[in-house]
Amino acid sequence: MKAQNVKVTTTSGFDGAEIEEYLEPITAHVVVGMNFFKDFLSGFSDFFGGKSKTYQNTLASINDEVINELRKRAYSIGANCVLGLKIDNDEVAAQGKSMMMVTALGTAAKANFSKKSITFPEKIKSDRISNELFNYYKQKKKYIIEYENNSLEINNKLWEFVKANKVSELANYLLNSYLEFVVASVEYEAGELNNFSNHLSEYLSIIDSDIAIDCLYNKLLEVQKDKIRKKLIEKITELQLVDYAKIIGLIKEQDFNIQKCGVQILRAEKLSYEKSDIQHIDEIINLVSSVFVERGEKSTKKKALSSKEKEIWICECGKENDIEKKYCSNCQKDIYGFNEQEVKPIEIAEKLVNELEILKEKIG
Repeated sequence: MKAQNVKVTTTSGFDGAEIEEYLEPITAHVVVGMNFFKDFLSGFSDFFGGKSKTYQNTLASINDEVINELRKRAYSIGANCVLGLKIDNDEVAAQGKSMMMVTALGTAAKANFSKKSITFPEKIKSDRISNELFNYYKQKKKYIIEYENNSLEINNKLWEFVKANKVSELANYLLNSYLEFVVASVEYEAGELNNFSNHLSEYLSIIDSDIAIDCLYNKLLEVQKDKIRKKLIEKITELQLVDYAKIIGLIKEQDFNIQKCGVQILRAEKLSYEKSDIQHIDEIINLVSSVFVERGEKSTKKKALSSKEKEIWICECGKENDIEKKYCSNCQKDIYGFNEQEVKPIEIAEKLVNELEILKEKIG
């Protein structure tokens, strides 16, 4: 069960489904600048022509976004459906600026869906297709062909399309393009890179989370540069795409830098927890204690002009350091191979032990 699969209805229930538990009322919000509407109204003479269609599509996209946020909220508290969906639009003002806040609200619930009630209309063939749906398939095919021919241009039009329609087929291409952008970022304005990053984050949060997780974690295993690994970890933690089974795989890798990636991801919180997480967390705690041992060597050395010895530790880079010095003066890593900015295995182990106790108490 993933957030994208949470069913939403404006009614109080679903045909063929029994509501087992009503959880709580939930809300989600999306804020849109009023300049968006002013831009359309400035071309009012064409409002009922081409611009009207674009305006309607954009409004529909905003509603889809807030409903998706509501799904995530429902999923995070253990619901598999939202009942009584209602969407409200309110104008808010702050510091002289006007904005529209789109709010979706409903009741999060748990329902027992019979096989009869679970249908996937998009997979059912029909002898008729709407012009709008036909154009969607046509545009999607065009983008995929351009991607296969290495001629796909990433622009605002593409981002709007893949986000509005959750086109997961381009996930790897968009992620790779972002990472190439990161490597060449000295050639671009910071604003361009941030804009690309924001688009990618929104896109990865909308598509099927299994696809997004596979895309990000598999890329971690492929890349060699620490800068790229860091960006991938930032995306995973930002989007709360913590997958314990994937993290176990990272820690079991032979490459120490990949093992460390697993530890860094564990700083983040999951969007929601399942009973199967208990076993995974228990395994990770044991792995962390057995894999992340001292990589340097503790020793003693005679003091200059004295017969007395002092304690030292020899970093894996070969540099001798006084025992009181936590980080190597040469490579700036500690005896376990971690630098000052990185979260340490012992900190992660303590965090996981606390989480494990809570999960065992609440859902174990």
